[in-house]
This record gives sequence, structure tokens and C-alpha cells, in this order.
Amino acid sequence: MEYRTMLRLQKCLYFNFYLYMTWVVVVGFFLYSKLNYLGHLTKYLSLTVFTLLNIIESARIYLGHYGNLSRRVPELAGFLMLTVLMQMPLVSFFLFNPYLMSTPVEMTLHSMLALLTVAEIVFSFMALKQASDFAKSIYLSQPKDR
Repeated sequence: MEYRTMLRLQKCLYFNFYLYMTWVVVVGFFLYSKLNYLGHLTKYLSLTVFTLLNIIESARIYLGHYGNLSRRVPELAGFLMLTVLMQMPLVSFFLFNPYLMSTPVEMTLHSMLALLTVAEIVFSFMALKQASDFAKSIYLSQPKDR
């Protein structure tokens, strides 16, 4: 069996966990300090996106670790869907929104998180393909009761 892909995904998840902890502290601090200077709509959107990212990221990291280590297809598929459909648009909001008045530290963290998320998409797709092939081989090796 080929385990290199799953190891790459596991490394990305490991680095993502520590980057996420740093991101929450730094972005939360800067968001709190800029709250009075942001526009009405930008203020509520940024707080909503920050809260959603905290919830989604913790679920995403859990699904990625559990699905990758146990070769579970549903968890890896959930991780991939959360990453593509939820994580990338929310990170892109912070990365490309000019009304947030982002500092260079924030832009660096947002860029690192976006690049790590793209790498996770690629490696999780390959790990999902491996896990589904593994599950298919187990299913096909079972004797048929007829």
C-alpha cells in the first residue's frame, strides 16, 4: 500500500492546527482592535466569517485527522467538502477584502492559511482516492453468500 499521500496530508493537518491557533489569536486581536474603524456591514460580516471559520476549522481538522488515520472514506469526503465549499471562500473573504484594512501580519497569515488549504485539497483528494480503492478491495475480497 502507498502511504506517502496520507503522510503528506497528515503533515499538512499538523501544520494547519498550529497555524490555526496562531491565526485565531492574531486575527482575533486585530479584528477586536479595528472593530470601531470598520464600516457597519464590514464589521458584521467579518465577525460572522471569523466565527464560522473557528467552527468549521475545528470540525475540518477533526474529520481530516480521523479520516486520514483510519482510512475512512466518509470522513475524508466530509473533510474535502468542508475545505472546498466552506473554508476556501471564507479564507478568501479575509484575504481579498480591501475594506478590512488588513495589516501585513494578517495578510501573511491569511496567505499561509490559503496556501495550506490548497495543499490540503490536493492531498486529501489523493488520500480519498487511496482510501476508496482500499475500501473497494476489502469489499470485493469478501466471499459472496448465495
